[in-house]
Amino acid sequence: MMSVDYKAINFKADLKNAKRTAGDTVIQLSAKGKDVDMNLLGEIMDANGGVKVTIESNQTELVNDNREADGQTELLGEDD
Repeated sequence: MMSVDYKAINFKADLKNAKRTAGDTVIQLSAKGKDVDMNLLGEIMDANGGVKVTIESNQTELVNDNREADGQTELLGEDD
């Protein structure tokens, strides 16, 4: 019987570079040292079978002051 040992690491990082060379995609991230458990990251890097990577972003939409905001600014505490 085969045993699966699942390990996961989550941290916030800036995407510094992404490029494709010879059919491979290389992604470079930059994170604060205190946010990354290097021991766990090392265990994951040594694991057989590769890794699963999910990249998510938070996007903020700026509302133009000259445009009707459908009451959204009131929710933020900015009454006209």
